Amino acid sequence: MYRTALYNALRIGAVLVPVAVVSYLGYDLGRSTTTQAYQGELAKQAQTHATAMQKLADDKVAELGLALAEQQRLTDQANQVGWALIQTRAKLAETQSQLKKRIADATRTDGMHFTGLGADSLRLYRAALGYPERDPGVSAANARDAGAAGDAAASGGGLPPEDLLAHATDYGRWCQQLDAQLNGYLQLHAAAVQEVAP
Repeated sequence: MYRTALYNALRIGAVLVPVAVVSYLGYDLGRSTTTQAYQGELAKQAQTHATAMQKLADDKVAELGLALAEQQRLTDQANQVGWALIQTRAKLAETQSQLKKRIADATRTDGMHFTGLGADSLRLYRAALGYPERDPGVSAANARDAGAAGDAAASGGGLPPEDLLAHATDYGRWCQQLDAQLNGYLQLHAAAVQEVAP
């Protein structure tokens, strides 16, 4: 009986061992094939991801390049407007200097016929504020229309024409600088809007 049991065990073992070996080999082959398939899939996904990341990086570099070019263009435009404003201020300073030199001549030419600003002083006043010296809509001043300086009430308490003209010159320069700045900014804005519009 021991022998029979041993014989049966060997017989079963002879059948089971090849089945176990074949099963193990099948398992190992399947695991190996599956591992290779997953590794291939992972490599493919890694390559796709790397390609997508490279494209994204290239797109960002191109976008930054365009933004830098736009920034440089706007900086150049702002510098041009700034330079124009500097030149305008220099011209206004020169004009102010010339107008201040004319104050004494204008008040001397007007003489004592006027209790305030005479014809020459009024022309200088208009020029200091940036207006044409002669307004075609206003008739020329006539020295005979004004009373004598001594007849004016409280003439000593008012501002002398020289001070009025000096103030007009300073105020006119300030107004004209503001006007030049505003025009410069409007030109810069119009140029930027024009470039953005299709």
